[in-house]
Amino acid sequence: MPYRPRELVVRAREAAVLLLATLDHNEMVQRFLDIYAAENRRPGRADQPSHYREQLETIRRESILAMTLRVEAALPTRLKVHVSVRDTARRPARKPKKGKKLPRRKKPRSGGLDLAIPLLDLFREEFFVALGQALEWSEDDAQHFWRDFSLYEQLSGKEARGNSRSFARGGASGPFVDRTALLLDPSLMEQARRAAGKFQTELNAAADRVLRKVFSRRRAN
Repeated sequence: MPYRPRELVVRAREAAVLLLATLDHNEMVQRFLDIYAAENRRPGRADQPSHYREQLETIRRESILAMTLRVEAALPTRLKVHVSVRDTARRPARKPKKGKKLPRRKKPRSGGLDLAIPLLDLFREEFFVALGQALEWSEDDAQHFWRDFSLYEQLSGKEARGNSRSFARGGASGPFVDRTALLLDPSLMEQARRAAGKFQTELNAAADRVLRKVFSRRRAN
């Protein structure tokens, strides 16, 4: 087992706190809004302060969703587990052609899979608990976040399957790009989508740095 349960709990909670600190202490959303307003001559924080605060709050939430999804996708690699055997179990066996034998199927190492799911679930549970505590979620807040996160997962899965079409259209796509562009500047959607796509690249890099730091060294826990 690469990590003991106690080690995972500490890392999961640290990852949630560090993710929020990276987003807020570096003022990533504020800089994104200020740069967009300056480069595209749109109203900024001085022109429409109440609208700016609303944008800041809503796009910050979208940013947390995007960074959390990035963390989620990277977990199997970071935890050194592999869980993609489920598809082979559903696949029907092929009939051998005359005179040919199918190669002997390797017996799956169930131990790795048996360990993988609890490890991933433990990290996710502790990560989301720490995230909710830091953001002071109510029960309704938590449910709303989970619904949106599930939507992000579903749409991101579809986007990955249609990735070639996405690049043909210009690259900027996905739930974060679409939702953030609508919040940012609905009158200039393509312009806003391009800006949101660049910002998502920054958020992904920040989430990657958080995980690298959290898993950078062993701790005696």
